[in-house]
Amino acid sequence: MIHIRTSAVLRRAALALTGVAVLAVAACGGAASTATSSSSSAGGDTSAAATSSATGGDTGSGSASGAASTTGSSAPSSNTAGGNAAGKTATLVSIQSVTDKGVMQDFVSGFKAATEKAGMKSNVVVLTDPSTYQSTLDGVSARSDLVFTTFPPMIQAVEAVAPRHPKVDYVLLDARLTKPIGNVQELFFRENESSYLSGIVAGELTKAKKVGFLGALKQDVIDRYLVGFSNGVKSVDPSIQVCYAYVGSLSDPALGKQFATTMYGQGVDVIHAATAGTEVGVYQAAEELHKYLIGADVDILPFAPNYGLTASGPDFAGAAKVAVEQFAANQFKSGLQVYGLADGAVRILPFNDKLVPQKVQDDVAKAKQGIIDGTIKVPDDKSVGSLKNCS
Repeated sequence: MIHIRTSAVLRRAALALTGVAVLAVAACGGAASTATSSSSSAGGDTSAAATSSATGGDTGSGSASGAASTTGSSAPSSNTAGGNAAGKTATLVSIQSVTDKGVMQDFVSGFKAATEKAGMKSNVVVLTDPSTYQSTLDGVSARSDLVFTTFPPMIQAVEAVAPRHPKVDYVLLDARLTKPIGNVQELFFRENESSYLSGIVAGELTKAKKVGFLGALKQDVIDRYLVGFSNGVKSVDPSIQVCYAYVGSLSDPALGKQFATTMYGQGVDVIHAATAGTEVGVYQAAEELHKYLIGADVDILPFAPNYGLTASGPDFAGAAKVAVEQFAANQFKSGLQVYGLADGAVRILPFNDKLVPQKVQDDVAKAKQGIIDGTIKVPDDKSVGSLKNCS
């Protein structure tokens, strides 16, 4: 059975349930062709169309516990001989909207910017019918040199198709294969590094000396957020208490509000939430109770404008650029690759300048540089067992 990693599910749910507008236009502004059928699949999108958008180069998660904390093979693939990507074709295959004003739109923007810089042709294909995943990926692979695929529901299709196209390089975002394939990169993030920065914000702004963390589910990706956050808080003041809980749902705003209200009621005055669609309720609790909130993955300021401080998590645009640049430089890396602040693949998002003083922002910038240059080492999810709740 394929293990469905929740990081991708979290981000899809967060965008679907936080009121983010989905634009009713062709993906990436290209000419769209649509093949309609109706299907549903756990973990995948269930709308009834498969849309492809192709443009020229001139246009603008399944993980074993703790596995994403290590780096896989760094040997360049043999598929990119010559190191000259000009004229080659890259295709991004997404199983969700790429005009979501969220993570996939960011991913596409980074992909298109990097391919344009490399002189490559770029295509974007959006799939909404799981029954078409494998056949579409096979067709795309026949006319591409580099193919990006997204999230755990694509694992089976990649495992079936990639071995049939050994001259094509593949990037599988936020998901692990069941077995290694020599021309596939499994791209993951060091969320713990970005959440360490969130911890600094919470540690410097708490007046109660008691902060909280809410996670959606007990999973390695959520544990990385928690571990990074806790270590960031303790770097400010080891005596600050860090309380944490897992709400047990990806898409229950009422439950999120209940957990946040309880945690705030227990004396916590800053919460860092990584709770997907459930986070909507956390936004509501923070605004109603006048307590601080730090989000995950997406800019929190439109959703909690009065008490949202910032957010942290993957920079999908940056991650796409890393992989394209590897390909263009004849240094494509297969296997498990995990990217963090030094790669521009995780980040802290905009601060609420009305609430976060410049000194705090400066301290965050200093810590970020320390992580990048290696003077600050942030533990990963494997250390979660050493944490003690509310200590």
